[in-house]
Amino acid sequence: MIDIKGPVRVRFAPSPTGFLHIGGVRTALFNWLFARHYGGQFLLRIEDTDEKRFVVGAADDLMTSMRWVGMNWDEGPDIGGPCGPYVQSVRHEQGIYKPHIEQLLAAGHAYMSFTTEDELTQMRADAEARGVKAFRFRGPERDWPLAKQRELAATGKQHTIRLKTPTEGSTFFTDLVRGGDGIRINNADLYDIVLIKSTGMPVYHMAHLVDDHMMNITHVLRSDEWVPSTPYHCIMYDYFGWQRPTFAHLPPILRQDGHGKLSKRKDDVSANRFWERGYLADAMFNYLTLQGWSFDDHTEIMTRAEVVERFTIDRVLSSPARWNPAKLLDMNGIYIRAMANDDVAAAITPFLQKAELVTDPVTPAEQTKIRLLVPLVHERLKELGEAPELLDFFFKDIENPPMDLLIPKKMEASETKDALVAMHAALTAIPDWTGNEAALEAALRDICTAMDKKPGQLFGAIRVAVSARNVAPPLFEMLVALGREVSLSRIARAISLFA
Repeated sequence: MIDIKGPVRVRFAPSPTGFLHIGGVRTALFNWLFARHYGGQFLLRIEDTDEKRFVVGAADDLMTSMRWVGMNWDEGPDIGGPCGPYVQSVRHEQGIYKPHIEQLLAAGHAYMSFTTEDELTQMRADAEARGVKAFRFRGPERDWPLAKQRELAATGKQHTIRLKTPTEGSTFFTDLVRGGDGIRINNADLYDIVLIKSTGMPVYHMAHLVDDHMMNITHVLRSDEWVPSTPYHCIMYDYFGWQRPTFAHLPPILRQDGHGKLSKRKDDVSANRFWERGYLADAMFNYLTLQGWSFDDHTEIMTRAEVVERFTIDRVLSSPARWNPAKLLDMNGIYIRAMANDDVAAAITPFLQKAELVTDPVTPAEQTKIRLLVPLVHERLKELGEAPELLDFFFKDIENPPMDLLIPKKMEASETKDALVAMHAALTAIPDWTGNEAALEAALRDICTAMDKKPGQLFGAIRVAVSARNVAPPLFEMLVALGREVSLSRIARAISLFA
């Protein structure tokens, strides 16, 4: 087992370029679990230095999504903390990054690059024409005296600031997830990455590293897509003379078909879509925990407390996880079925309100009705958002049931009409339906026997008559819940459909 020395400090630092991707929630969750298991702090930092892709409202969405799953942070943009501010654009405005880039320039570890985008494009094309498979840019200005760089910059010529990567030797780092003897990269395979854009805004490589150091981050748990960038970060830590954090690169989550990584542009995996459809936070927490981590080879359903107790970094897998919406749906159904009926009633009420089946606020009578109906659908619910479709015919009138559904298999229209008439009469003869499901069933079974028909046939006709669908809650409980008057009226209307 990997020995983790506490207290630890980890962070989740998303870029607000859109609604939070469920893979981002998983990364945040693993950081949160790491902090809670090993003892320490979990920080939230907004990395909004990508001005072109910034989406208004995305930061609020990601915080809402994280809170929905059940993550709280010890320091962050909304609650503050001793290392604030926790928004990079604000930190940039306060000049936090400037002395650090000046330190790199003065030491000769960074340089002003005046190569334009057009020139860079041409250089790549020329390299490709020469058969160079991997173009590695190192600007001519990297060997200029800093005074010469500043002199040209003073003329107003647009420039970026790039890291001056070493051309010899290698860079080595270890990874808690990948294990082994660590990862070694030849410096000759690197290039001079941009640290400061021509607008003066720091890019991720510069800003996150300064922030992690100033915020005393001990462990960096992030997506494995950042593995190729880690050598640059290690070089920068060494240039600054700072202690490196411990790295742990988390496995990707593949698409359902296994072809490529889960994508917020191609897949319906924005976190907010799941609570909109009625997924439970506990179910999502449990499922995401298993996307790249396992306790053993068979345990799946775990409480939050159990996961926190059991979560160790050595159990994080290096192999990719695969998104399985069917498994998530089943797990959500398990969690819904474990809820008390009254809790389900409260949970589905907002969905019924959105569908305009009940009022907002709900009336006492509507609350009573919802609680009455929950047992009819509780076992079938896998998403809370399914409730309106399953229950709408209890709250509003139905259209005439389709004849192809109303007439049972192996029965003629005339037989069906006769059966409905007989069953209507038998049900009418029962004056009180409340709690009397057994009497209703006995009366209809007598009709089946008298007409020599299977119960499934005649019960199906009644089900369609009162609900206009062939899949509905248990028949006799459904009739009682609908009520005597409504049920008999709908059966009579179905009878009138026959010529």
